[in-house]
Formats: sequence, structure tokens, C-alpha cells
Amino acid sequence: MGTSDPAAQWRVEFDAEVVFSNGGSLRTEGFRLDIPGDDISDAELGELLVRHLGLLMVERTTITRKQLIREPHKGSRGTEGSNGERTVVDLTGEATTAALPNGLELERSVDLPVALVRLLGAEKPVADRLALAALELAGHAVLVHTGTDGPFLTDEAAELLVEWGAALVASDARGPVPDLLPRAGVPVVTGLANLDALPPFGTRLHAVPFPGADGPPRVRVYAVAGE
Repeated sequence: MGTSDPAAQWRVEFDAEVVFSNGGSLRTEGFRLDIPGDDISDAELGELLVRHLGLLMVERTTITRKQLIREPHKGSRGTEGSNGERTVVDLTGEATTAALPNGLELERSVDLPVALVRLLGAEKPVADRLALAALELAGHAVLVHTGTDGPFLTDEAAELLVEWGAALVASDARGPVPDLLPRAGVPVVTGLANLDALPPFGTRLHAVPFPGADGPPRVRVYAVAGE
């Protein structure tokens, strides 16, 4: 069973070959996947790879190299799970700021399903279109976890978020943010804290503005997991 504690999460880096029953094959080198525990057999890893990629007509998988790595889960498909416990994570930090459209209705920023993009350890921790392409974005709060304070989104990624109807965009980074998002009326929250405590799946975000606050908009942001 998986765990939401990032200190207890494991991933596996491996090389593999997938052979298809209708001909052809697929090879991976240095591929990484989340695993639910601290170990995994070659057979289980082969099945996990097939589920993650959504492969059909697979005849066999062969794992040629495997290395276990302790690091937070990134959200590999096919590894979804919950420990069944409801957890509330406060994401508001000292640097949390918001760019909110005028007249924002509360239902547009609370109880939103989360699409989590983890870029920790990436050579360039900035989400582009490809980083978002596999995610469900419409009506979701898109959280980009970078571990840095710089830009976290390319202009092209912002275009995709607007095109696909993201409800809110947020990050632990502090920007700058592409101008397209506020122009399109998409709420943006930056400088979040504790994103490493979020599980890859099954989280809902609440960003509650302080009514009548002077100066830049202020919000209290928290996430609820395990419901």
C-alpha cells in the first residue's frame, strides 16, 4: 500500500524491453516509476510499466537493470492509491501571494481536484506543454512543484492551461507568471509551502481569499487528501 509521507516513498529506475505479440518491441533506459512500497519484483515492475504506458498486446517484459531510489512520488499512472485517511495539508506560507480576477466567486477557487506536476530534481524545473499534456486539466487546480523560487511555467504551457480550462494555477515558486493567465481570468497563487506533503493523486484544493483585505490579494490555501 502506498504512503503520503514523502520521506517513506520509493521510486525505481530501470532499463526494460517490451515485446508485443503482434510484432515490434519497445526499449526504455533510465525510466523511473513510483512504486507502492520499498521493493518490487521484475514481474511486478513489468506489469507496472505496461499499466503506466497503457500498452496493449504485450507478450512479455524483460527488466535488464533496476535501482531503487528513495524520493517523493511524481504521480506515475497505474500506481494510484490511498491509505484511506483524510489528511488536511496547510499550503499557505509566508511568501504565498495571489493574483485573483475581480469578483472571483468562491466556488471557482475551493474544492478543486488537483493535477500535481512534480519537477523536483529536474534540470530545468519549469513546466512546458509536454509536462502538462498527460494531465487532466479542465476544472482542476494545477499545482507545479519545483522546489525553486524562479519561473515555473512557460508561455506555451500557460496557453495550454487556458485552452483546456484549468480552474486555478499555483506553485511553490514565486514567478514571474505568464501574463496570459491573469488576462484570461485564471486565478494564480504562488509561494506555496508543504507541497512535498501532497500525495500524487486524490487531493482537492481550497484557496480561500480574505474578504476586504487591503493591498495585494491574500488567500488561505489548504489541500484535503484521502476523501
